[in-house]
Amino acid sequence: MRLLKFELYKIFSQKMIYITFLVLILLSSMYISNFEKIDDETKQFYKTWEGTLTSEKIQQAKSSNDQLTIKAEEKVEEMRANGTEGSFISENDQIQSGIYENIAFIESVEKDVNQKLKELENSTKYNAGLEKRLLESVDLSYFSFHKGPKEIIDYTGTFSFIITGAMLLIGLSSTYTREYSTGVDNYILSSRKGRTDLTWAKLGAAFIYALAVVASWEVVNVITKLYILGNLGWETPLQFVFRYDHSPYGLNMLEFHLIQLGIHLVAAFGFAILILFISSISKNSLISFFISGALFSLPFMAVEMVPMKAGLSDMVKFSYLYIMKVEFLFAHFKTINLFGYPLLYPVAAVLWMGILSVLIAAVTFKVLKNKEVSI
Repeated sequence: MRLLKFELYKIFSQKMIYITFLVLILLSSMYISNFEKIDDETKQFYKTWEGTLTSEKIQQAKSSNDQLTIKAEEKVEEMRANGTEGSFISENDQIQSGIYENIAFIESVEKDVNQKLKELENSTKYNAGLEKRLLESVDLSYFSFHKGPKEIIDYTGTFSFIITGAMLLIGLSSTYTREYSTGVDNYILSSRKGRTDLTWAKLGAAFIYALAVVASWEVVNVITKLYILGNLGWETPLQFVFRYDHSPYGLNMLEFHLIQLGIHLVAAFGFAILILFISSISKNSLISFFISGALFSLPFMAVEMVPMKAGLSDMVKFSYLYIMKVEFLFAHFKTINLFGYPLLYPVAAVLWMGILSVLIAAVTFKVLKNKEVSI
């Protein structure tokens, strides 16, 4: 326990991690200034439509939207005739138009789901049965104001991996190299038992640090979004988030966000173990930092800049960065053919991170065990 406390002290006593975190949070939150605090009137408009989307409600939304369109066209013609300028649609009409567009959007998603289910009826693919069961669990009937949860999910999939990756690199890259540069490693390596205990302490401290980093940006993310956009809509289906409109998973936004955080944390733990390994075989903190950073960022550069087939692209995406982003695991139905058994991407990603982390941790213990005292 003393070793663990000492390792935690060494990590959290670095001033740079606090400066970096503050800068990254400020930069990643600048777009919030474009949001306006949701007022009670807006919530009341959505309250009218909240609940199960029946066929009558959908038809009513279409009719009301047509009336708004006609009203807007008439207003435009009137302004042209009078030679005046200004807004041709009121703020209340804009809110209602947004509601109708959301309902129309989810209706089109439901049509796509039903069409896909028909196609799967006669499909002979090895994973057709699994996709069919997943799609049958998708319930798109619930509607509510959901901008708060939506923005929380978007932030977690867009900015969080940058914060987590950078914070882990800065906080952990010098874990071993600092001791090599000061000569403390000679005392550590003089006891084989001490090597094992110290490595466990460093792993434990790295896990706690990774958890603290994720918890910190999550607190900022949730508090700011809920304060501005309100704590409504967690029961809304995931498919209301545009980038997940083709997702086959029957999850609401709260369920997905918790899973999203869990998978992000698994990848963060895995990356922390990788950094410790790189640090254990490096003599210089900068070398450890840049090698670890390259292993983290190169898959992103490869996918975004190098043309490659979908299958190869997905293989590259099974990396720390993309698994932290989570999005590609849930955006579409994708599986790995494991001896004829379909393994869903989210399950495969967690298993892969777990196996890889155990292997790298084992190699780290082996490296430290066999390391010689320098003279």
